[in-house]
Order: sequence, then structure tokens, then C-alpha cells
Amino acid sequence: MKSIIKSMTGLRLLHVLAGVGITGFICGSATASAEEKASPSGFSNFITREGNKLYDGDKVFRFAGANMPGIMLPYDFTLFLPERMNLPTPWEQEDAFKTLKQMNAGVLRTWNLPIRKPNETQKPWHYVLGPGQFNEEAFKVVDSMFALANKYNIRVIFALTAGSGDYLGGMITYAEHRGKTRDEFYTDPQVKEDYKATVRYVLNRTNTITGVKYRDDKAVLAWQFGNELAFAPAPWLSEMAAYIKSQAPHQLVAETVHRPGRPMTIDPNIDLVTRHLYPDYPGTENGWIAAIQKEMVILAKQRPLFIGEYGPYIDNKMFTKDNVAEKLRDFLDCVQHEDGIAGSLFWSMYFHHQDGGFYWHQIMTYPAAWSYHWPSAPTADAQQGAKLMATLREAAFRIQGLPVPPVPVPDSPELLPIGEVPLITWRGAAGASGYDIQRAQAADGPWKTIASNVSDSDTAYRPLYSDRTAKSGGSYFYQVLALNSSGKSQPSKAVGPVKVKSVCLVDELQDFSLCHSKSEGLVLENDFNSIFAEYMFRADGKTGDFLVYQVPAAMKKFKIVGFVQNEEDDFSFLVSSDGITYAPLQPQRKARPLPATPGGASKGQKRTLVGYESTVPAGNRFLKVLWNGPSELDRVEIYHP
Repeated sequence: MKSIIKSMTGLRLLHVLAGVGITGFICGSATASAEEKASPSGFSNFITREGNKLYDGDKVFRFAGANMPGIMLPYDFTLFLPERMNLPTPWEQEDAFKTLKQMNAGVLRTWNLPIRKPNETQKPWHYVLGPGQFNEEAFKVVDSMFALANKYNIRVIFALTAGSGDYLGGMITYAEHRGKTRDEFYTDPQVKEDYKATVRYVLNRTNTITGVKYRDDKAVLAWQFGNELAFAPAPWLSEMAAYIKSQAPHQLVAETVHRPGRPMTIDPNIDLVTRHLYPDYPGTENGWIAAIQKEMVILAKQRPLFIGEYGPYIDNKMFTKDNVAEKLRDFLDCVQHEDGIAGSLFWSMYFHHQDGGFYWHQIMTYPAAWSYHWPSAPTADAQQGAKLMATLREAAFRIQGLPVPPVPVPDSPELLPIGEVPLITWRGAAGASGYDIQRAQAADGPWKTIASNVSDSDTAYRPLYSDRTAKSGGSYFYQVLALNSSGKSQPSKAVGPVKVKSVCLVDELQDFSLCHSKSEGLVLENDFNSIFAEYMFRADGKTGDFLVYQVPAAMKKFKIVGFVQNEEDDFSFLVSSDGITYAPLQPQRKARPLPATPGGASKGQKRTLVGYESTVPAGNRFLKVLWNGPSELDRVEIYHP
């Protein structure tokens, strides 16, 4: 345990196994803050509206952008695991803006401004602590976001609360603070005043980084009443639009009623109407293009419309693996040619984690892991991730009448400290499709590439690469280069000397290439990752299934992570010197029951995360993992000289 903790880095305790006492990584390095990097304003104009068009000065303003719910929230709320519920750091936010800039995604949309529930313990991500009470430290994250929006010339649509998706506290929470029902959010005078108190605080807040009040920040494209207030009545919308305009007369107000076919409120103080599109939405049975064209006829050029969310999720009905990229391109072409549509916002994009890899999240309403990363990785092929990201980038340039340039060469990544077991991770570079890992025996080289085109979008919340070619007792230096179709970055700053005490076979179960043998019944899966603490890949088996690993030298110890539905489904572990005769081991076992997911296709399902750890008697080179019931094997680590 001690050696592997020494071999990893990071600012926060991210590994969920910290909860069961297995493999985690902590601590991090200082990084330049948004305050050090961001200029007060990167824009000349507020965005304005005339008729059914938006303008930046005298130029029509249109966009193909993205939702980034994690830009100011801990968006992994599915199981509310403490190690996931962190606000983003300035480094992570800047990586997000670099990503958007490379994609020419000129607008991002936030998702919610959480309010603490009555009698709930205050969390760092509670921006609103109660009626008229606000969390200064949390709002510094918003300050950083707006500072970076100005630096990278990205406009922001800011959602002030939530109707749908109010898992972190939304409209019903405002009502609960006054002992009212959800519907009374729209009618009760005190609850309405409480919502106005939040509007007033947010719009009049002075950014601690730029010194600019939010109401005066040209980065604000629009204030949106909230995310998906699907049944907000017109009188409430008109009242709140007038109030927002009274506080921020130079900024726009965006509607929130999002379902196709729902009424559109045309009000002097409401500048934009919105629609969201998903494969399972009523009214989209004939496809998104037909649905949105119908909405445009109803709108009759009275206001600009923007597609606030769209998710081209493969449901094998509207979208299949074979047609999803083409259908998305057709839809974005339709958006471009409907000049009354101001723009569209993809759901949703995720950015690098400062402790390595990316943030991940699964939309609970669909089985697979819908964490879209730029520029995507081969493991996202089931979602056609790379094609979707390329299509989105092309559309973002086309809707502005611009040619699509090559992607820029990535910046250098930042290699994080490496301990006595060479488990390697790094802070990724926006736009990198892979990384080359190099090793040398001296700080000035010569450098040898030991791994090429390694993805940092294949492994969630864990070290990204294990150097199994290192020798126990050896001393090495390491560096990493980022690459994409345009070239390679300069190398990272070298880390070393790394004095190796043992090496580690790590299997994340993306395939069975690292195992020596296995039973025929095992199935690889990565569906419903919301049940599995957002980890990505697993070997799913039943009673009698097995995996066997062989290492080149006698094992020192192993650490294994699995998920079981019932205690009697626990795994068994056996070791062997010759691969023929096996003896059982009784490893230390630490269990962490996970809660059931709150909704969607995986609603009610739950697992117990189990971590196993054991030293191994001398001379054993084979490890067998045996299934005793329906269970999923998640990660295997075998340490040897």
C-alpha cells in the first residue's frame, strides 16, 4: 500500500478505493491561477438582439458550442461519492476553455446554481446556502470561470437554478426552505422573493479576479432562469425576466421551457427561446430536423431560438453507430441554414482532471458512458466519439462562415511525480489525441520511447500507464510528449530519478490481452458506469468463471477491485508456482456499499465496491481470480520485481 501511494500524485483524494483503503493518490503541484492569467475583458460588445437575430456589434452572432456542467459544479452527483464531489480548480477550468477554443465553440452553457437543502450539511458546492445566503468561496469558482471566458473569448449562458436535474438543489429546494410545494415556487410571494435574492446577488457580484460586476461582464451571453423549468408559467417568466433586466439591462435573458411543443413565452424582456433535443423526447419521432422546423414555424421569427441541449445518443432507433455522425452533421447543417436559430449546444463536454486523465460522467438515462472528450479516444468508438467531436468542430467554424483549420499542436503535458513503483500519470494537454512516454537513465538523456500514442481518455481516476519494462533496482528519468494529427508537443519537464523497487502489471479490463487464460463465459462491458463509481471497464462473470494472470517473476502482492451484488458472490483468489497446482489465499477485504442510482435506465441498481489486497507467498507467478456469483472485476494490480 505504501509504495503505490508514493507512486501517485494529485491534489485531491480521487481514487474511490480511498474509501476502502486501497490505492489512492494525493497532493499536487502549484499551478498558475486564473487571476494570474486572465485579463479583465476580452470582448468589445455585449451581445444584443434585433428581431430574431443576435449581434456582436453590427455582426450577426451565431455559435455551435457545448454544455459544460462541470465548469462550476461537481457534476458526478449520481452516487454522491465524496471523492467525486469537488469543485473544479482554475487549472481544470482553463483546460476546459482551451478545449472550447480549439473547437471554436464560442458559447458554453452552465447547468445549475445549487442551493443547500434545509437542514443539509453545507458542502463546498452549495453556492446558495439558503434564502439570501451565499457561499463566497464557491463563487470564486464562478469568478474564475468568467475571467477565463474573457481571456479565451467564450460567451456564457448561465442557468440560475434547475427544474429538471435539480439533484444538487433547485427550484423545489427554494420551496422547501419555506415549507412550500414544488409548484408553489412559481406562485408563492416569499419563494419568488427568495429566487430574486439569488438573481440580485449573482448579477451584482463583483468578480474577485477581474473587478467587474457580473451584470457588466460582456462574457455573459444570457442569464437563463434555470435548467429545464419545463412548466414555468408565462406570468412567472415575465416577472422574472423584467427583474433580471432591471438588474442587468445590457445583458440578454434566455427562456427555459425546453420541450418541443411546449408554449413559447414571447415577452419584451425575454430575448431567446430554447429547445432541447434527445432521441427519446416526444415530438421528435420524425427526427430532430422535422421537430425543430415545426418549432420555427410556431416561433414565426419573433425571437432567436437556440438549441440549449442536444444529445446524439445511440439508442439503435433514431441513432445507430453507423448513422449517428452523418445524422448529427445533417442536423447541424439544418441549424446553420435556419438563420433564426442562433446556435446549438452539445450535451455535454468534459475536461482534463488536474491529477491525470479526464473527468467522467454517465447520463443516467442511457446505458453507456456518455462522457465526451476532445478529441476523443478509440475506446469511445461505441459512441463514435471521435467522429462526433470532429463534426461538432467543423460545424462551429462553418456556422461563422470560417474555414476549418487544422487542430493546433498540443501544449506540453505536465508529468506528475512518480514513486518507487513506476505508475505514471500526467496533466493532459487540450487537443492531444495521445502521448508518447520516454525514459532515460540520465536527466539529459538519451531518451527512449517506451510507449507510443497512449490515451489519457481510457482510464478514469487512476494512473494512466505502468512501466512494466523497468527493472527493480533501476533508476530512471521520465518525460511525456503530447501528440495529435498536427504534430507533437515539446516534452514535459522530466521527472526523476525514479528509484524502482517493483513493477506492476495493471489490467483495467479493456480487453483480455493481459490475462494468461480465462473461462469462456466472461464478457467485457462498460455500460451503466454510474453504478460502478464511474469506472470504465469490467469483466462480467458468473459462478465458475475465472481469469488467470502470469507474471515474469514471483509475485510480491496484488490489489484487486471488484463489484458484487451480494456478499455470497464474493471472489476467490488462488496462486500457483507452475500454473497447474493452485493454493487459496485470503486477502484483506474492504467493502464499500454504493447507493442506488437515482433515476434513468439504471434506476435502483446498486453494487458493493470491494477492494482486495494480499502479499503472496514466495515463488508464485500465477494468480487465478474465481467468480462465486454474478460479479464484475474492475481492476487488477500485480506487483513483482
